[in-house]
Amino acid sequence: MTESGRDQGTAGPRFTGLRLHALSVPIKRPVVAKVGNFPNWTFITVDVETAEGIVGRGYICPYLIDYAPAICSTIETLAERFKGRPIAPVSFFDEGMRAISLLGQSGLALYALAALDIAFWDVQAKAAGQPLARHLGGTLAPVPAYNSNGLWLGPLETLEEQAAELRAEGDFSAMKLRLGRDRLAEDLEAIAAVRRGAGRPITLLSDFNQGLSFPQAKELLGALDDCGLGWFEEPIAYADLDHCAALAGSLKTPVILGENFHGPRDQAAALQKRACDAVMPDLMRIGGVTGWLRAAALAEAANAPVSSHIFPEVSAHLMRVTPNAQWLEWTDWAEPFLAEPFKLEGGALVIPERPGNGLEWDEAALKRFSLAR
Repeated sequence: MTESGRDQGTAGPRFTGLRLHALSVPIKRPVVAKVGNFPNWTFITVDVETAEGIVGRGYICPYLIDYAPAICSTIETLAERFKGRPIAPVSFFDEGMRAISLLGQSGLALYALAALDIAFWDVQAKAAGQPLARHLGGTLAPVPAYNSNGLWLGPLETLEEQAAELRAEGDFSAMKLRLGRDRLAEDLEAIAAVRRGAGRPITLLSDFNQGLSFPQAKELLGALDDCGLGWFEEPIAYADLDHCAALAGSLKTPVILGENFHGPRDQAAALQKRACDAVMPDLMRIGGVTGWLRAAALAEAANAPVSSHIFPEVSAHLMRVTPNAQWLEWTDWAEPFLAEPFKLEGGALVIPERPGNGLEWDEAALKRFSLAR
């Protein structure tokens, strides 16, 4: 079935109302990375209300708390054009992209469209009485995940104990370590400490959070190329595709990009330039469910493995309809405001057998973490 085919046939539930919450949620192990330090994570939750009583839910994570009010206003403005109409996610997405073209089809405007798109697809799946993965033509099964809840650029002496904790949180066989410290010896010690703490062979992925210059990356990644890491993530500025391609072409370890692709066209450009060996779309920045589906098709055509970036709950559904699916990034940052957090089993995320994407809010927690708008 084509994407447009999913929108055809009987008219879907009619969009009547919108409810938003901007949240600041503490993180158990605060983010300490080259891109910044974040003791709290910013969320915007979206509830799309319909005349039929079905509520579609989703959330986005816009990183910078000061911009949450602007994004909420953009979501509300964009939603006005769809109110009173039967929900048709793909058609709405294309119309929305045309509507934001004068703002630019990336950045905050795309985040707003993605927030609505996620909730619109939730409505459609609920109306069909199916989990989102099944509604999209896939099946339900546990999705292999790596634990990304720690191993930041903190003190070296904490990494071994933290790795043991991360492995035990869900019997994980994979986790991610942030690298790019001041000296090569420190990165090598970090790798060794995590492997000791894991207590058994694991897939160890690495992330540099764009923290290196191209000359630094050539030297450091060359030195780490025989360390058996699963990938090098964003070693340099994500938009420097020519230098990313030079790195990818010179290393044995795969280079992965994607969390900063703003829409599928960014991914297409990176793949065309061979700037990466694998991709990891971010549900918000890629354009929600519709943007992901298009990015997954591009990755399949390029034979590039696809992993996810944060948003584990909805991304798990999408990984089940992504032909080249590799790893789901697991973070528990949304759990404090979820009524029913997803379960982990044998290092995989279990998609619940319930209609839609499975997101339900703890209303008291929404109030507790809410930002004044």
